[in-house]
Amino acid sequence: MTSTGFLVIVAVADAWMLSSFWMRKQLLGYKSEIRRLKELSSGMEGHVAASTHLDTLLSAINEAVIRLDSMAKVIAANQRAKELFGIKGDSMPQPLMLFYRDSDWQKQLKRALATLPEKTQLPDIHISGHVLTPRLAQLNDGNALLLCMDITEQYRMDKQRRTFLSNLMHDLKTPLTSLLGYARSMEKFGDDAEFRKEAAQVIADEAKHVNHLLDALLTLDQIELAAQGGEVCEPVLVLKQVCDMLTPQCEAKHLQLVYTSRCDDGLLLPVSDNDLDRVVTNLLSNAVNYSPDGGTIRLNMSQSGAELCIVVEDQGEGIPEKYLSRVTERFYRVDKARTRKDQGHGLGLAIVKELLDKNGGALKLSNLDPHGLRAEITLPVEIDPEA
Repeated sequence: MTSTGFLVIVAVADAWMLSSFWMRKQLLGYKSEIRRLKELSSGMEGHVAASTHLDTLLSAINEAVIRLDSMAKVIAANQRAKELFGIKGDSMPQPLMLFYRDSDWQKQLKRALATLPEKTQLPDIHISGHVLTPRLAQLNDGNALLLCMDITEQYRMDKQRRTFLSNLMHDLKTPLTSLLGYARSMEKFGDDAEFRKEAAQVIADEAKHVNHLLDALLTLDQIELAAQGGEVCEPVLVLKQVCDMLTPQCEAKHLQLVYTSRCDDGLLLPVSDNDLDRVVTNLLSNAVNYSPDGGTIRLNMSQSGAELCIVVEDQGEGIPEKYLSRVTERFYRVDKARTRKDQGHGLGLAIVKELLDKNGGALKLSNLDPHGLRAEITLPVEIDPEA
């Protein structure tokens, strides 16, 4: 072999060794990179699994829950949140601003996200006819949970209470002012017989109005505290007494009160005389107040098996359909423009419903065609085991 050939072989050997070295080094690098990718993949799988598990848990919560990133973008939302906020599809993340366009509220949310884990009070959310109280909590991955508690019912009741208290203050102040005014006037004009008669009538009417209001409020409290006892009553006698009591009011408006009963005189109800009297009196009083002069009010009582049915029908304007389901709520009044004398305080039907609930009964309201209101109450009948 020539020296040139030897040199070529040496050169080839060196090149192969050098190539082999770099190949081994590159292979080690690849292996190291593969291990790192596997570790990263394992971490990502754990993160994805945890995230998926969290979203699964959120889907089981009845309240609206939204998972947000630090930029107030929606990463995930449970079904209740999607319904309330109108979140459609699964293309996340999307800015929460797309679903709740209140710029002032969004600014406060971003400030709250920036200061987590410090707690920040967020304003209520008014959306889709609901009122939500939001609470923000930080997650380990830097995201946050927005939990929205639905307080619509509480908000509505609080609003009704505020309205009721405002009306109550006004309605108490009006008669008290009249009482005070006439009392002072009698000091100066007490010798005038005509004035004394007028003043006495006004004082009696206003005192009766205040007493009626306080009596209604006390009745509601008594219903809440009272437990159902073992009292019974004869509904035939109670309804006759109520009709007799309301006869003067009917005559004043030239109303005809038609009472029919298909029940035996000895029929017994597991309800106290006072409870049944209040229920029927409130329903008939409403019928008298809202019936046109010269109209007809019908009161009918019948029995079907172990159930007693009492129906009151008038010829008034009735109640708009959208309010029928709410007029039995405390403090609720359909027409706020009516005066106190022909409307009351939204407690009459509430008293009826709560008394019936207490005694295992029910109330159903419906409008008549072409006009008028039908109030139907049902109550359990006392069954004689020896009969």
